[in-house]
Amino acid sequence: MELATYYLDRPIAMRRAVDVASPEGAARDTALFYIHGGGWHAGTRDTFHHHLEHFSAKGYWCASAGYRLAPHAKWNTQLADVMESYDRFVKLLEERGASVRRIVVLGSSAGAHLASLLALMEPDEVGVPVRLSGAWRKPDACVSINGPGTLEEWPDMHEGIRADIEKVVGVPYGEATDPFAKASPDRYVKPSGPSFLFMVVEHEKFFPHEYVYRMSDSIIAVGGSSEVVYCEGAEHGFFYGVAGTLQKKAMTILEAFLSRL
Repeated sequence: MELATYYLDRPIAMRRAVDVASPEGAARDTALFYIHGGGWHAGTRDTFHHHLEHFSAKGYWCASAGYRLAPHAKWNTQLADVMESYDRFVKLLEERGASVRRIVVLGSSAGAHLASLLALMEPDEVGVPVRLSGAWRKPDACVSINGPGTLEEWPDMHEGIRADIEKVVGVPYGEATDPFAKASPDRYVKPSGPSFLFMVVEHEKFFPHEYVYRMSDSIIAVGGSSEVVYCEGAEHGFFYGVAGTLQKKAMTILEAFLSRL
């Protein structure tokens, strides 16, 4: 795999960077942009390198972005980081003369949250500065892997994820609801949005399925394309690799989705 790292700043900020894998052989017209999870306070962009290796070997341009972590960076700062990395990826594709017609953003867990927001929001909605090289190029599709539909409080929240969400939003539950609504992907569903694939897992501990299905239904209700696929036997965070039995099943689902775009 031919891999290059592009930093967004000078002097460099280690987490504000994107790893790009060039396609092997004839390049496809779809590019993939990954965002790692880790409860918004952990994780690194190399966790998706197995996906980059898999898909670049099949002719896809691929990227995996990092971002600054909570509690120092709140959700909208993290979103600005990945938006700027996405913009850098788009610019690189143009510089390389890549004939890319579709860009798909993908993420797992907290990364799925950021990927969903990247797919649905405009840069001027983020609430913090987003430095772009030119006009914003909207993603064409989003794959949310065991991610949330909402960050608004739900009954019987897992205490760990409650604490993680409070840290990345910056306020505790119970004091105000608006900050959590502003950070919720389902609040940004609108007509003419990107296609969505939600992959939910049987052994989900953090994000209830009902809110993912609700978000998917709201996308369909405004004329969009969305589907939810239930991954039997899988646990939260299972799909960073590509070699396990459940990972291979998930890869079949993902590749089928990409082929339909």
